[in-house]
Amino acid sequence: MSSHRAFQRLAVAASALVLFSCGDFSRSTSPALSQAKLVAVRSSFSLVEFGAKARAVKWGSGHSRVEQSASAVIGPDGGTLSLPGSDFTMNIPSGALSAPTTITVVSKAGSHVAYEMLPHGLRFLRPVTATQGLQNTATYGTDNGNAVRTAYLPEGRDAIDVDDSTSPSELEAATTYFGASSVAESHVWVINHFSRYILISNVWTLVND
Repeated sequence: MSSHRAFQRLAVAASALVLFSCGDFSRSTSPALSQAKLVAVRSSFSLVEFGAKARAVKWGSGHSRVEQSASAVIGPDGGTLSLPGSDFTMNIPSGALSAPTTITVVSKAGSHVAYEMLPHGLRFLRPVTATQGLQNTATYGTDNGNAVRTAYLPEGRDAIDVDDSTSPSELEAATTYFGASSVAESHVWVINHFSRYILISNVWTLVND
């Protein structure tokens, strides 16, 4: 039945380059994490084929789901922006920007963990990192929550459908930190350019039957 198509579910971790290590992680938005030895699972950057679908991660009931934003002029010396209500922090290192630039991060209103970052199209000279605490996400403590990735949504493909599916073009290099109970507590991803990033839990690839 070659005229039919199906979605083949691929575990996100299977597409990642994974490395386990132990160490202190002190930049998380969760104070408790800075006190613990954590297991780090690292995944590499990858492009996503056109037609692939991803499942967007939802916020848990403890998140307000209203739009939140932070803005600051960041210069060549670098700086930090935080959205405490979304357990989010962005660290811009020294040398990432060649001139003072107004950076804005918006946690989008609604049920999904989604961010708009401005100015659109900005490219950094050095990698920027974003930290997402996972405790207030709906998948926290589940298998899906332990296999999160960050996806970039390109212009014209930034919608999230009612079934939580979306069409990313990139999976970002990232590290997920697990606590002593083997639950993913914090996710840190690398940002080389702005602007639309979401948290996903699994990837689907469109294939022929």
